[in-house]
Amino acid sequence: MPQPAKFVTPFAEVALSNITRDYPYAAHQVAGSPADIVEPREKNPAFANSFDWHSSVHMHYLLVSLLATPIARTAPWRDEAIDALTAHLSPAKLTAESAFLRENSTWERPYGWAWAVELVRALERSEEPRLRDLASGAEVLAGTVFDLTVAWLPNMPEPVRHGIHPNTAFGLRRILIGARDQGRQDVVDAIAGAARRCFADDHAWNFAQERSGQDFLSPGLCEVDLMAEVLAEDELAVWLPDFLAELTPESPALSPVEVPDPTDGYQSHLYGLGLSVAASIMRLSPRLLQIAERSGNLDLADRARGFFTTVDELMAPGLEAAVSDEYMASHWVATFAWEALELHNRQFAEVADRSSVPTVGR
Repeated sequence: MPQPAKFVTPFAEVALSNITRDYPYAAHQVAGSPADIVEPREKNPAFANSFDWHSSVHMHYLLVSLLATPIARTAPWRDEAIDALTAHLSPAKLTAESAFLRENSTWERPYGWAWAVELVRALERSEEPRLRDLASGAEVLAGTVFDLTVAWLPNMPEPVRHGIHPNTAFGLRRILIGARDQGRQDVVDAIAGAARRCFADDHAWNFAQERSGQDFLSPGLCEVDLMAEVLAEDELAVWLPDFLAELTPESPALSPVEVPDPTDGYQSHLYGLGLSVAASIMRLSPRLLQIAERSGNLDLADRARGFFTTVDELMAPGLEAAVSDEYMASHWVATFAWEALELHNRQFAEVADRSSVPTVGR
């Protein structure tokens, strides 16, 4: 079982390197005139680093998260990390970033939006006074995302169901959780309504057809993650086993994918796929076990435990790539790796210790 503690310093070093590295940088913005072709920092003073805007946002989030660990209290990189975060996440810079989002209302939707909300949540949870001081100024960023989400969802004709950045379910889940924290019931209601409209009638997801050559998300498992936040327990107890009917621990969707060319930025997404799938499995397995307990479904309990046995193998390539010398992976993968590691640390015992559900040999 991987131990999160040994990754804290390597991941912090990667995050620091990324958020202080300006180039290469992919702006991903449509230029409306020559006036839009300027240095990235003129448009995005906080997040013009770590290759692109969304990666910069979630690398800042990663560094804030790592500073909350016990190891970070005495780490030699602590002051440098806090200084960098304080410089980048000033109220003036985040106000400018928020204005840019409002002026470009489809840009970074919903992936970058989701990580912006996660970053603000991490600042608000921080016990470091210098980071907590940033939280109030950062609320404008989350508020902008919430407003844009409420404006967007009524006009969204269909969800995006593929496994890269525009995936609807992945982004909406993170925005939903942040909106609950902030008391933005309008956002919670809008996302819950959109999720039910888009996904409530889905069943027996075809996991065999997932995985294009550049996915870093499982569309089916992203949908599971969102619906687990939206549906009531009795609804989820019906919807979830039905939706997962074709997924078994032996499914190819629950095994890592080889990356023949790590220098290919699209192929490097596959490192993140293993990590994000592992994280989803760790979230859904306890829920499946709870459903099995209530229903007495031994096969479902056995399948849930079997899902969890795939996690270490799924995570291994991404954990290595997160701290590699190949920038196409190392500019972003550590964020997904840290999330999976934290879930692994918290939930392994929960799944392993649920002895009230009899096991069936796998």
